[in-house]
Amino acid sequence: MPWRLRFDIALRQTLDPGHGLSAFLSRIAIVGMALAIAILLTVQSVMNGFDLEMRERILSLVPHVEVTSADASTSWRVLEDQLSRDPGIARVRFFASADALLLRGQSVTAARLSTVGEESIAHYARLVKPALSGWNTDGLILGAALASRLGLAVGDWVTFILPAEKTVGFEPIRVRLSAVLDSKTELDEVLALVHHDTIEPFAASNRVTTGLALQLVDVFAASQMRWQVAQQVPSEFHVTDWRRTHGNLYSAIQLSRDLIGLILLVVIFVAAFNVVSALMLVVTDRRKVIAMLAAMGARASDIVTIFFLQGAMIGAVGCTLGMILGVVMAFFAPDMATVIEQWLDYPLLETDVYPLAFVPVDIRWQDFATTSAIAMALSVLASIVPALRAASLPVAETLAH
Repeated sequence: MPWRLRFDIALRQTLDPGHGLSAFLSRIAIVGMALAIAILLTVQSVMNGFDLEMRERILSLVPHVEVTSADASTSWRVLEDQLSRDPGIARVRFFASADALLLRGQSVTAARLSTVGEESIAHYARLVKPALSGWNTDGLILGAALASRLGLAVGDWVTFILPAEKTVGFEPIRVRLSAVLDSKTELDEVLALVHHDTIEPFAASNRVTTGLALQLVDVFAASQMRWQVAQQVPSEFHVTDWRRTHGNLYSAIQLSRDLIGLILLVVIFVAAFNVVSALMLVVTDRRKVIAMLAAMGARASDIVTIFFLQGAMIGAVGCTLGMILGVVMAFFAPDMATVIEQWLDYPLLETDVYPLAFVPVDIRWQDFATTSAIAMALSVLASIVPALRAASLPVAETLAH
């Protein structure tokens, strides 16, 4: 039997426009494969989005490596110049931080005050509203969620209080909200930035931590860079990296991504078993036709090839439709989440629980290629049993009945 005839028979059985059992089973197999692939690709794209936003949004705002010291007389300028010459370090900035209480009317909340200089404020400029025209000593930048929880608006005055060092009571810091940083991440719950000069009077206090914040060229080289920096500074310095504060979160996102991918991959296996059952029923439904082909001279290898081709066509059509549907679903996933939020009148994601306040999407062609290849391979393998079953049908007995 020529290959063209084998192909035509397999194509006719796969895309049979009729209303018989074979046509219905082929459509069911194709739809099942397409839905499995579309759901898997959509969920993968969303989990990829969480991974991307974690790296590019959250980790871009926090120091990749921190060098701190309890000695207030530390000459940070010398160490800053030394570390700036390392090719793996993109930027070095001085900072001071302190735990404080934020007061607004009757509302009180704990906050971590951090300082940022005029030369580094541009690092946050793309996320703050309104745009800053300058950075004053009485200025304050708060995370959007924190400002919203306290009912603050730009221009409002607030008070931070630090525990006194040597006396009973508190030392107040009064600042005015200059801008709100809306990163739509968990940082909006805790971020509070002030000018260096605001905390300068308290720099000698052990309530205030001073140090250097390092932004790296490769964020995932933080552990190695932390070790290198620790070898360059005296032993009294404390060196940490972002994995101490956000490492568990990133690992959880990676683990969730892998587990969900594994679980949804099982869906493709189920769809492949659906191909097996569909082709077995096709063999039963078309047994007379198969017997006629054998009586006309078709060999067992011809019949096996026809069912292999049919399995491959079901996989190809299912993969194509699944990829198209997967792209559409992934692309509109954020919009669908917004519609659901409006319908329920309740946010699906909040930064006090989740790392992001929106549904991120990152469509990667590697996922599409890998998923499609696996689905195609399973579809072809799924046709082995039906193909061997069709080739072993008794011709004479089938024709006699």
